[in-house]
Amino acid sequence: MSTYFTPEMADVSNQLWAVTSAVGAGLCFFVLVVIGALYTHPASRAHLDRVSFRLMLYSLIANMVFGVVSAIGGTLTGPSTGCGLSIFLLQLTLEMSSFLLFCIALNLQLVVAHGVRGKHLEKYYVACSIVMALAITIPPYAAGQYGWDPLVKDCWYTNDNQQQRLAWQIGTQLIWTGLTVAGEVVTACAVTTYMLRVHYRQKNIISAVTASSSSMASLKPMSIHAHTYANVIIRIALYPFASCVINLTSIVCVIHATSTNGIQNANDYRILLLSDFLYGGRAVVYALLAGTDPALIRAIRVFVAHHMNWQWGSTSTMISHIAGGARTGSSRSRREDLTVQVELSTIVASDYADSGSRASAGTDSKVRDMKVVRDGISVDHLSESVGEDAQLPSPVMDKMERGAFSDLEGRANADGSSLGPPRPIAFEITAPITPLTQRMQHRREEMAREQAEEDEFMRII
Repeated sequence: MSTYFTPEMADVSNQLWAVTSAVGAGLCFFVLVVIGALYTHPASRAHLDRVSFRLMLYSLIANMVFGVVSAIGGTLTGPSTGCGLSIFLLQLTLEMSSFLLFCIALNLQLVVAHGVRGKHLEKYYVACSIVMALAITIPPYAAGQYGWDPLVKDCWYTNDNQQQRLAWQIGTQLIWTGLTVAGEVVTACAVTTYMLRVHYRQKNIISAVTASSSSMASLKPMSIHAHTYANVIIRIALYPFASCVINLTSIVCVIHATSTNGIQNANDYRILLLSDFLYGGRAVVYALLAGTDPALIRAIRVFVAHHMNWQWGSTSTMISHIAGGARTGSSRSRREDLTVQVELSTIVASDYADSGSRASAGTDSKVRDMKVVRDGISVDHLSESVGEDAQLPSPVMDKMERGAFSDLEGRANADGSSLGPPRPIAFEITAPITPLTQRMQHRREEMAREQAEEDEFMRII
């Protein structure tokens, strides 16, 4: 045992391991409580009905247990039965979590690239992860390899022989952790490559179609599609990236501590602290990844909207609420976007050279037609035509009616000529749509299309 490594330094190392592990276990527990609450709500539960999310849930449970037993192991200060048991549970949950995370990446490749239904394989993912974890951790526990480690003065591998200790570590932990990380990276790269190939193939097809068109509006959905692909690809890469940073760095730290036969200098001690921080912070990282899962976020939005009647998760709903408030607060803005089509009838008069009786009959017909026209463009009729939310200002309509029909009545009384059949004339009372309204409508359509694409892809996986 090295004289450089003092008991005080060992206490700092163990406390760092225990505290970070406890924080990670607490975060995992909090996320699990949130997920449990969402499962009680049917509408929210529908968003969580995904194979990859359930695999992530099982991995989160394993990481929570990993954090608990790591915190317990960090508080032990000497050889004991609990020391060996805590390391057995730590290694068991560590391997289970690693295999489940690899299964998430494998399921993604099978579903996206090969069209396999993930639900049929879910039970095999879980069963194989448990069996593999047990097969890896039971032999060293039965052989007494787990216990008090005199090199770093905490609960870990207890073999004093450096070569045997390193062989047990590599064969029962490090090699399997490294293989799962490599599997995650390979499958994530395969899925990303497949998605990019499909994306560029679709882009080339759409570009060929739009090349003959002078309209540039048809190119807008492609930019949305590319943005959706970028979000999905980034999300796919998060778990392999986290696994590489945590697991590969931990492997290097463990091998270094064994190969140097303990803590010999300050550099060895810093590497030991890094190893403690990585093992303890593992649960923290995966709890944060689980808490930011897109399916979980959508389920939370539905849950909050249901219980608080506040749909802050839907962009289209927010915009419609804002537009509704603007219509209520400003009737002038509402009328500027209103287009009303009005159909009037003109009365065509023809001269007759007949007697006064025929002129009288024409006058009567003219008056009757005039009354029909007046009834036809009444304000009530216009209100029924355009709906309750689009009423015209009554002073404007009254003035228009009085001006139109006073002229008609004056002409009818001025001559006694008979009138021909009414002839319809259509005109519009309209105002141009403002650029702000156009931008809001375009942005709303973009966001709705993008959200639909991402939701559909996440539903599949």
